[in-house]
Amino acid sequence: MPPLRRVSATSFLLGATLLSFFLMSVSPAQADEAHERALEARVRALELDVQRLEAHLNGSSAAPTPAAHLSARSATAAPKRVRIEAAAADPAAPGSHEQPSHAGETPTTTPPAASPAATTPSVEAPKPDSSPQETFVFRDNSVTLRPLHLEASTEFGYVHGDGFLQTDRVFTSTSAVRLGLLDWLEFNATVPAFTATRTRGTGPFRTQSQEVGGLGDVLLQVNARVHEQTENTPGVVISLGTLLPTGPAPYDFSRYQPNPAASAYNPNPTNLNAAYFSRGAWGAVANLQLYKTLDPVILFAGVGARYLLPQSVQGHTVQAGVIYTYNIGLSLALSEKSTLGFQVAGEYENKLVVDQHAVPQTNLEPVVVRVSLIQRIFAQTWLEPALTAGLTNSAPGLGLSVGLRRRF
Repeated sequence: MPPLRRVSATSFLLGATLLSFFLMSVSPAQADEAHERALEARVRALELDVQRLEAHLNGSSAAPTPAAHLSARSATAAPKRVRIEAAAADPAAPGSHEQPSHAGETPTTTPPAASPAATTPSVEAPKPDSSPQETFVFRDNSVTLRPLHLEASTEFGYVHGDGFLQTDRVFTSTSAVRLGLLDWLEFNATVPAFTATRTRGTGPFRTQSQEVGGLGDVLLQVNARVHEQTENTPGVVISLGTLLPTGPAPYDFSRYQPNPAASAYNPNPTNLNAAYFSRGAWGAVANLQLYKTLDPVILFAGVGARYLLPQSVQGHTVQAGVIYTYNIGLSLALSEKSTLGFQVAGEYENKLVVDQHAVPQTNLEPVVVRVSLIQRIFAQTWLEPALTAGLTNSAPGLGLSVGLRRRF
């Protein structure tokens, strides 16, 4: 019996050894085959996800290819992991647009929403057809209308002035029409009208009134912008105009006496009450205006001159002195509809010459300060109340006015 046991043990060891060699020769092949199948499934899942991302980026909702659809059954966990990694690597592929996939179903992709820039047509901001209302403060010497645009305005005013034993009251009306010729060129015509009354004290409780009125001198003028303002330089406008003698001559020679030895010595025939808007002579005007926008303020300043041709009045030759003008001020935009204007305007008039003799003490230097409010009340319609106060003895004491302006 012992030899039998010995043989059986030896046989058992031999069989175990042979079985081990067999398993070692078979298991690697089976393991390689299983590993290869798993890799193929993962590759197919990756192909599915790549197709899904391409469809998402191209805005297409087409389903993946049938081969990839069939491989999704054997790889439900891997696509989820790859989908998360791809979304993290590509910000342009948000995972929130993907619908959750179930086993045996093909995940769908929602096309990305179109961006507003791609769906909404770009609309160009409308260009303003004219300059802003801040330029109205120095409107007479500026260019504010585009070509073939029209503007009409009218202003009603009251002027009060006190002198030695006399009081002047003037009611005025000024109408103007402006037309844009070019982007830098504008034409305007101004027609003033007035009625003035001067009341003098001639004795205790006694007064004498003198009234004059009618049309003033019509002004035809062109404004040319010769330099557009830049960041460092101001805009420049040159104005040239002609005065038409449509108003009465403000001269009265009934009390004229140029002889200083005479008791009724009166060498000045000018009726200042009639000289507000009328000189009754042909003339030329010129002005140089500068302006600079410092948002929300526009600063402006200008200088000019007015020359009147000699005229014959009641047998006398009258030559008005050259008048030099200046203005300075600012306009402040309070809102899109309201603008506050502040302006100081002055003149210096040389001596009057009558029959080639200079009249003494006829140099005049009126200076006024004007505060105005420009209020837009309708589209292309503005209301402009203003208050004027004289700063010198030869200037009117007080002026009130209200204007209405309309663009077409």
